[in-house]
Amino acid sequence: MNDSWIACPFKQGGAYRVRRDFTALRCSFRAGEILIFKSVAWSRYDGMLGFFFGQPGSEGTWAWDIEDDADLQVWKELFEEVPDAV
Repeated sequence: MNDSWIACPFKQGGAYRVRRDFTALRCSFRAGEILIFKSVAWSRYDGMLGFFFGQPGSEGTWAWDIEDDADLQVWKELFEEVPDAV
């Protein structure tokens, strides 16, 4: 899939701190966690965007899913970029 149409708020390989505890569709996020953005994918079937993160030293993947028609700017309430964290 070509994701170039998605105005992705995250930078590939960028570090992001979770601002507050929250539960997403597939994962739970804890305030203070530092996650590295990996990729984004779109599911036509589900009508959602999935943003995928990893954590240094971990094999796990964290997924934050948001519906197509939701305001993507909500990411600023959940994550903050952490320059030079990687």
